[in-house]
Order: sequence, then structure tokens, then C-alpha cells
Amino acid sequence: MIQIYKPENTDFEKNGDMTLFPETATVHPILNGEWEIDLEHPIDEDGRWKCIVEEAVVKMESFNGEQLFRIKKKEKTDSGVKAELQPIFMDAKDDCFLVDVRPTDKTGQQALNIMTAQNKKYKGSSNISLVSTAYYQTENLIEAINGENENSFINRWGGEVIYDNYTVIVNERAGGDYGVEVLYGKNILKDGFSEGIDMRDIVTRIVPKAYNGYMIEGDEPWVDSPLIGKYPTIRFGVIEFEDVKMRADAQNGDEEKGIIICDTQGELKSALTQKCREQFDAGLDKPKVTISADIILLEGTDMYQDVKELVKISLGDTVHCRHAKLDVVTEAKVIELEWDCIKERVNSVVLGAFQYNYMDDVASMINRVIGTIRPDGSVIGQKIQGIIDGVRTQLKAQSSVAKKQEVRAVLFEDLDPKSPTYGAMCLGTMGFEIASKRTADGRDWDWRTFGTGAGFFADFIVAGTMLADRIKGGTLELGGKNNGDGVARVLDGNGNEIVRLDNKGVYASGKYVCESDEYGRSVEISEGEYKIVSKSGKIVAKIFAVSDDIVRIEAGNDGKTFIRLMGNSKSIYIDAETFGVNGFPGKTGRVEFSDGTYLTLHGGVITGGNAQGGAF
Repeated sequence: MIQIYKPENTDFEKNGDMTLFPETATVHPILNGEWEIDLEHPIDEDGRWKCIVEEAVVKMESFNGEQLFRIKKKEKTDSGVKAELQPIFMDAKDDCFLVDVRPTDKTGQQALNIMTAQNKKYKGSSNISLVSTAYYQTENLIEAINGENENSFINRWGGEVIYDNYTVIVNERAGGDYGVEVLYGKNILKDGFSEGIDMRDIVTRIVPKAYNGYMIEGDEPWVDSPLIGKYPTIRFGVIEFEDVKMRADAQNGDEEKGIIICDTQGELKSALTQKCREQFDAGLDKPKVTISADIILLEGTDMYQDVKELVKISLGDTVHCRHAKLDVVTEAKVIELEWDCIKERVNSVVLGAFQYNYMDDVASMINRVIGTIRPDGSVIGQKIQGIIDGVRTQLKAQSSVAKKQEVRAVLFEDLDPKSPTYGAMCLGTMGFEIASKRTADGRDWDWRTFGTGAGFFADFIVAGTMLADRIKGGTLELGGKNNGDGVARVLDGNGNEIVRLDNKGVYASGKYVCESDEYGRSVEISEGEYKIVSKSGKIVAKIFAVSDDIVRIEAGNDGKTFIRLMGNSKSIYIDAETFGVNGFPGKTGRVEFSDGTYLTLHGGVITGGNAQGGAF
């Protein structure tokens, strides 16, 4: 049912002011681009067409569920009314203005929360865990999210945009990989189908160079693609990987930045080989394919058998394009589609290699560090990303098995979002995966937690007691807001506490300690006393409060308690029995300084006075 709401009616939870019966109603989204929505309605006797006015809102089924679209332009003729619409989230161009908003060191979700806070009507959702920073001054929300400037969300955090009523979803990817495959390259001309194949940038033999020109030694300093035999000629390409260095070229902090440091030629060869394989995995050895398919025109033809699965896909989905002659499979995204809101089906699709907004020159990629940095800012060679991707791929295959052979794997799921047990778990011989929400298109689970024989992987892990012989990572946080004080303990083999970290400091050997100074002395805090300890462990001084206005200082030297206060060329010696002051002859209980300030001394206890720290 297609309904329309008058401009002043904002209660979209209820039925609209009128039901429409348009002749055509289509949604044409472009990935990270403009969404075009067109509607044509006849001049009907009931006068429904009269409700089609500027700023009215139409509710109808789209490729991503029931959506709201605002009419931005209309044109009336003798036969009917034509209207151009936009997703209602585009209202944010006018009524969500960012005067000075600066998400700093935030994940994708945290950044969107800050950006949309300017108008509570709008919300953002993102699964991007990358941490980045951006500044938005005098911008509207739409340009801040998907504008061409370098600070836009897409350019800082990456991601692919889907509009879902008043929520913008910017996940790492908009769709999914559901195993859809199309066949092309058969030299069969059909109306409704076109293909573009670009072989110019294919590389099947990479000559890799590390930072400062280091190469693989030997007569064959290259790495070959598994597809090298698929083409009539070998296609060389030289790629410089600036994120692979020999130890002599390394700088402080390089490893923390994801740069690979090699000590030997063997390590260098291994690192460069892995880098080349990542480029082949990313499709460097495959042609670039652009396919346009009009599903309606192809129905009933032989060609339809090769593309019929396209009716099940959505924006951002991955499609495997198999070349009929080369038998090479290229992965392409659904970068455009046309959805029929009346028949509720896909009319046509465009498949291609999706390019991020700021990538202008594809041909130049062979001369730069391909894959050193992804458009979303993450490093392709980053170990944890590779591990998670590998686990996700492995378990995705298992989930497919789960639907066919329950003996090998089982899929548990509760599809009711209002249910307290909403979620899914796939359990099988290869491991398990857990999801607490669906993907943006609602066709699969958003698997974020995995467990295999190789380990346990998750974006966030909340645990009580964890046992491990080794933990590698970046930042360990203890306590904080709503998490208590936080305590870390180191125990010996018998379970006795050796060291404790808490909100008071470092506690070891029955006392709180701090780092030693340049003389090897350290300060211990124990039961209200500050103790100065020498390298040998001897307590050389104690400082503690006797009362609110008296501080006692005790120190030992050859069995006598004394204090030496030094300043410029003068010094004061104080012992428990007598007072001897260099530069101030005689015994006195009062020490006067050159600026008129003084201290009163009583058997090693300093009290009163008005000393302000002047020179002796």
C-alpha cells in the first residue's frame, strides 16, 4: 500500500491522509550517491492526485523496507501528475546544522551520535570500529556525512550509506555476500544486458619493493598470481610497499603504526610475498567488470538463466561475475539498482567496482602503495583485520552448510526484534558465530563474534575471569565511569599477590611504590608515611604529619637523626640534640633566611614560621 501524508501531518506511525494508486513508483539509489525516487499518478475521479503536493510525504515499500519519501518537485499534465521525491533523511540538509562539531578520537557510531545530536529527530548507526577525528563548522548534516570535503564522515571513517527513514546507516559495507553469481563474456547480444570489461590494469606478476628500495634477492624477485596462466601474456607490475622496512630504516613507533619491520632477507621476502598475495586477493589479477542488467527485459530469454539471481540482491551486495571463456571470477558490487515500489521487486541493476568519493585516478594505483591504506584508514596488512575477515569467511561458509545439513552445523535464530531472545547463533564443527542484530538490509545476521579452534574473535569482549598465557593488544583500561575503581593483580605460582595496580598507585611488597629518581631513590607510601629508599633498600628518610600544622622529617646518619637543607652555597644541618647552621654561627632554635623569612626548629621538628622558600 502506498500512502501520502499532508505536509503538516508528521504522525507517520498512523495511516496516511490518502492511499495512492500510482502508475509507476520507483526508487533508484546509487551507492554513496544520490537517490532518485519518481512517482507518476493518473488524474483519478476520486481526486487522490490532488494530495500530491510539494513537501508532502509518501510511504511505500522500498528495497530496504517501508520508507518515507518527501516530494520535492511535481509537474501536472492533462493525463496525470509526476513527482520527484527524496528520502526523508535528506530533510537534514535544511534542519540539522552543525555550527562547530568536532568528534575527536571516536568510532563511527560515536561520531554519528555527536553529529546527529544537533537535531534529535535524526539518528545514525555504524559498525565502523576505526577511530578517527573530524571537524565540522557551519555545515549541514548531509554534507558532513557524505560531502566531498576531506573531513566528511565517508572520507574520515569510510563506509557505505543507506538511508532508513530518519536514520542513516553507515556500515563498513551496505550489503552482503550471499553467493550470487552471474555469467558474462558469452558474446551474446541481448536487449537489457550490457557488459564492460577492462583488462588494462591487470597484473599477474608483481615485483615488490620495500621501503628504501629493498627487493627480494635472486633471479626471480617477483610473486606470481594464481591466475597467471589464465591470460595469454604475463603482466608485470612494480609496487612499492612503504609499510615494509628493514630494521636499519625503522623509526620509533613504526610497529605501533602497523609497519612491518624485518631483520633478515628471509623475513623481507616473506613480508613482501604476503603483501603481493593481498593485492591478488583484492582483485589486482582480475579484469574490472561493469554489468548493467534490465531484469524485466531479460525475463523469458536464455540470458535470464545467467542473471536471474540478480532479482534477490540489494544495494551494496557482492556479486561474483564469472567470465565464460577465461573462467575468472571477479567480485563486483551492486552500485545502482532500480526498485519497483508497486510490484516490490528489482527492475534493473548495475554491477561494478565501487569507488570511494575521493579516489579520482584508478590508473595511478599501480604506482602507489596499493593496499597500504584502505579508503577507510585501516591497514590491509593489519593482522587482526585479516584474522577477523578470515574467520568470518570460514564461518559464513559454515552457516550455508547449516541450512542444508543439520548434522554438521546448526543455526539457532529468533527473528522477532521484540523478543527477549532476539539474535542468532551458528554452531558447528568449524566453530561458532553469534549475532545480536540483523544487517542493514535485513536479509542476514550481522555476525560480530566468532569462535574457532584458532581462538575467539569479537569487536568487544566483556568478561569476568579470563585465563591466558599471553595477551597482545593496544590499550588496557581498568575502571572508569560506571566500571568501578579497577584493579589489576600479578600473582605468583602459589596465588600470592606480587604487584597490584589500583586507583592509589602501584602496590608491591606491602607498600605503594613509585619509580626511582636519577640517584636510584624511590618513594614508598605506607600508612600515611612517605619513605625515601636508597638503591640498597635502606630507608634514608621519612616524612609524615604530626598534626595539622606540624610536619616531621626523620633521617638517619651513623645512628643520628639529621636533616640537611641546601640552597645556593648555604646549608642547614639539624640533628636531634643540637643545631648547627653553616653561615649562621651559634646554636639557635630559629633559622633566619636572607629575605627575612624564618623557620623554628624543635628537635628535628619544623613548625610555624613564615618561610616562603627564599634563598639562604
